[in-house]
Amino acid sequence: YHGGENENAEIVQESEGTKGKIFRLYSNEKREILFTNGVKKEIFPDGYSIVYFANDDIKQTYPDGRTVYYFADAGTAQTTLPDGIKIYKFNNDQIEKHYTDGTKEINFPDGTVKYIFGPSDEESIFSDGTVQRLTPDGLKVVEYPSGQKDIVYPDGTKERQYPSGKVKKMNPDGVIKSYKAD
Repeated sequence: YHGGENENAEIVQESEGTKGKIFRLYSNEKREILFTNGVKKEIFPDGYSIVYFANDDIKQTYPDGRTVYYFADAGTAQTTLPDGIKIYKFNNDQIEKHYTDGTKEINFPDGTVKYIFGPSDEESIFSDGTVQRLTPDGLKVVEYPSGQKDIVYPDGTKERQYPSGKVKKMNPDGVIKSYKAD
């Protein structure tokens, strides 16, 4: 963000604060604070700041209110937007968005997208077009690209609906209870 423009900046003022902190002001108006625990904070005139932690984590704060925290050990970046939405990017390319209403959107590297709306209330869209829904009342519905639909009820009863209109109902053990054909 502020990479090369600071290479030629010179220290114009340096002072020592409480607990061994060192404060520096540069010719480009960048401020720097060095802490005794190895943490370094740089603050730029436009409001951008960056903190380098001793564990190699990095926190960046942008003038627009966006914050990016990089967890070095996990290889994960967390971006917090001004409206409170949090975006996590994991080192396996999984991306999660956590919305302020509690909804979560998870994008997996294989193309699957999962939405979590609340406890036992979610929807997954797989890369082949299959959609799976779990509802708070315990219903599981899987819709396949072929038009076939499988429904599993809370009591374990299963129903398979075919694109032709045929319906097969099974008990929890998979034994066919009824079969309706048009």
